[in-house]
Amino acid sequence: MSTVQKQNGAGRIMAILDVLGTADAAEFPHGMTVSEVSRRLVREKSVVSRQLKNLLESGLIARDDSGCYELSWRLFALASRAGDQRLTKMAVPVMARLTEIVRERTHLTVLSGGEVLTVRSESSRRAIEANGWVGRTIPVNRSSSGMALLMDHDDDHILELLHESDGAAPAREARSFLAQIHQGRRQKYTVASRLFDPELIGIGAPIRDQSGAIMAALNISGPASRIEARIPFFAGHLLSAVNALQQPGFSSA
Repeated sequence: MSTVQKQNGAGRIMAILDVLGTADAAEFPHGMTVSEVSRRLVREKSVVSRQLKNLLESGLIARDDSGCYELSWRLFALASRAGDQRLTKMAVPVMARLTEIVRERTHLTVLSGGEVLTVRSESSRRAIEANGWVGRTIPVNRSSSGMALLMDHDDDHILELLHESDGAAPAREARSFLAQIHQGRRQKYTVASRLFDPELIGIGAPIRDQSGAIMAALNISGPASRIEARIPFFAGHLLSAVNALQQPGFSSA
């Protein structure tokens, strides 16, 4: 059913948000006027004007001085939080299966204030493993997740983050970190060997949203004695898990 055919109130509101959200930035660099929205939806201008006013009052859209409308940052923030919550729920069965296969702890992480924040962790239930990570942050340059989360950032921005993180990284260490990210881009996963702890190795891979942007990272970590000789094995299963999370329509059902 097209946006023109939708008759219920929620459908009409969603149609307006859809029009504003899919407007060509080159054609509408400052947003869309009431007339432009009404023409796109084939609706009376007065009706669209009232609907835009309601959306403006709710904070879901914004209007500039010229009277053009666009989606608001509040709406983007709500969508981002919804995406984060959905990803966390979706990740539960995927992480459980991954942990069962590799028999090492897995972590779901995001960038938070220039650091890596663990939002979910799945235990391997082995006697020796890294635990207590949920809610904890570490500098981006101390984990494979940090490397994975920064894969799409340019080198200058990465160096800036390193400078702002847990002390200014020495130039040699910064170059080494960049080289590892470059390698991660080529092989689709990152390896942090004894960066955070002299006995731990982590393998990370970015999770991308439908637009291709990195929204989180999935990580396997454990004692170097168990992982070092089998990195390709772990990486292969990690990438399969990430691919499952990126499939359109994936659900935990």
